[in-house]
Amino acid sequence: MLCLRTNWLGKNLRICVSYAYEAQGVPEKGAIRAVILCHTRELSAQTYRECKKLAKGKKFRIKLMTKHLSRNADFSKFPCDILISTPLRLRLAIRRKKVDLSRVEFLVLDESDKLFEPELFKQIDSIIKACSNPSIIRSLFSATLPDFVEDRARELMHDAVRVIIGRKNMASETIKQKLIFTGSEEGKLLAIRQSFAESLNPPVLLFVQSKERAKELYGELAFENIRVDVIHSDLSQEQRENAVDNFRAGKTWVLIATDVVARGMDFKGVNCVINYDFPDSAAAYIHRIGRSGRAGRTGEAITLYTEDDIPFLRNVANLMAASGCEVPSWLMDLRKKKWRKHRPKRDSISTKPDI
Repeated sequence: MLCLRTNWLGKNLRICVSYAYEAQGVPEKGAIRAVILCHTRELSAQTYRECKKLAKGKKFRIKLMTKHLSRNADFSKFPCDILISTPLRLRLAIRRKKVDLSRVEFLVLDESDKLFEPELFKQIDSIIKACSNPSIIRSLFSATLPDFVEDRARELMHDAVRVIIGRKNMASETIKQKLIFTGSEEGKLLAIRQSFAESLNPPVLLFVQSKERAKELYGELAFENIRVDVIHSDLSQEQRENAVDNFRAGKTWVLIATDVVARGMDFKGVNCVINYDFPDSAAAYIHRIGRSGRAGRTGEAITLYTEDDIPFLRNVANLMAASGCEVPSWLMDLRKKKWRKHRPKRDSISTKPDI
């Protein structure tokens, strides 16, 4: 199955595939029956929690591949129906001969277009080869599925079936999208402060371009009269888990994030997503704003832009128009420019003068 997920329903579809073989009996010792690959530890942990909920009252044995398990556990000594992991940890376990994937019946690649990027594909390639069962069923899920991913997917799959929920590579119609011109980096910070002072409607996800900018923006907002936190790849696993848990529990009103939580993460009731830094691709834009407007709820997405981002506005305007948002005519008249790798070197976030 080749599945394009454009809304929250796909999350359930992805996990429920495991139920198709419940009646096949108790697995023999050491036989892993299904593998779900996720591109981040946060998404792996979320998938594990959802699988446990869906499997309540069933006899599924579900394991999350942690750092400790990948180094020390011997999966040949206990049965496991569903193994959930990031590519790197599972590849490490394979190299250490801690896990045998030769009898895996289902291989699920979540956020498959991300997993198929060159760096991550090197990691999953060995996993795909290790899942050598000739009758294996491979399933790919994502809210965005570019043509090159479909081409590569069909090399791995025989008689692939594509299932599309919603419209391909489009933002949800439940999200109200806005563009705000700030002129400069200083203008962005002033706009955010003014917006939070006038009408903060938490929970709010605020996306930036890099971990360095996440740290800097957190430093600017941490001492304001709002509950703000930050998540990025330089934090420890415990710190990242705490940031996610606190945001989910409502202890944090605003979470500053890099794209580490832009894909697949399900935060209940996010009212607003703010692209503090302009996204570097159409897929990044769709995934970021898709953290809001989930499960039938409405949401809002605000994208700040400066002079450097104007050449790429037409790309966002097209996505906005396709999802039913009103778009000024002058935006549609702009020349369309290739969006790929739009990551300009940005000035400092701080408005404080250099000393």
